[in-house]
Amino acid sequence: MEIRHLQMVKEVAASGNLTKAADRLFLTQSALSHQLKEIEAYFHTQLFIRDKKQMLLTQAGEVVLQAAEKILQEVAETRAKVRCLTDPESGEVRLCTQCYTSYHWLAGFLREYQTIYPKVDVKVELEAPFHAADHYLLANKIDVAITEGDENPKFSYTPLFQDEFVAVVAPDHPWASRRWIEIDEFVDYNYIMYNIPDEESSNFMTFFKHRRPPKVYKITLTEAILEMVKAGLGVAVLPTWVIKPYIQSGQLTTVRVTEQRILRTWYAATLKTKQLPPYTTAFIEQLASYMSEREGYACTAAITSGCFA
Repeated sequence: MEIRHLQMVKEVAASGNLTKAADRLFLTQSALSHQLKEIEAYFHTQLFIRDKKQMLLTQAGEVVLQAAEKILQEVAETRAKVRCLTDPESGEVRLCTQCYTSYHWLAGFLREYQTIYPKVDVKVELEAPFHAADHYLLANKIDVAITEGDENPKFSYTPLFQDEFVAVVAPDHPWASRRWIEIDEFVDYNYIMYNIPDEESSNFMTFFKHRRPPKVYKITLTEAILEMVKAGLGVAVLPTWVIKPYIQSGQLTTVRVTEQRILRTWYAATLKTKQLPPYTTAFIEQLASYMSEREGYACTAAITSGCFA
């Protein structure tokens, strides 16, 4: 039995017809019938019932089909892995980010990136939790981590862009007309945040270092957080790009946090000991360029020189 026999079983089962299957496999119907006889002889049993022009799987055929699908998938994955090792412009970039909402830029960025590297797949590890960069990078489960920290000496960090955290309030909130608010003012209002432990939110630990707010609402979805703020149930602190559509429509108002602002720098982290293929290096460089051109983001140099708008 050969791979071609398994491909034939899968195609005949999918099409239910020898003629259609032969066309899809670029074989004559006679050649396909011969392959079917060969595999049935190998298993010493009938795999398909010929019912007029329809091919129906027997119980034995179902078992062979399940095995064929698994084996063919393994073969395809093995070919892809070998291709990655032999083709310098073909491979995979495995990615995760500490902030789930950051993935909104991925689709637009990939369109640009894949015009240069069409044979590179970008795989997003959505199951990676907050602060997963250390574990995932050190275990070589990912190639690039988009992170706001740059403290691990085992990683190389490439600055990508900066964003600003702002207080988000309803238009009739007492802060709405303020130019900025101070950190110690947050303790007087309910706080709405993502559903993560307190200690994993640097903002929460900064605002409520000495005293907790009256209530803390922990919400999974950004949209739900913003709806609660609109309803006047509390205040939130989010990056400017997250709430841009709501601000433009007048549904919400943002206020600077301290006169100096709270700015966050994002980095692409990679293992120092791992040699990166050219397409991974290009991924990082192009991402930095792409994000610096988006409204609501800025490159590190621009903000450092006071050019953040």
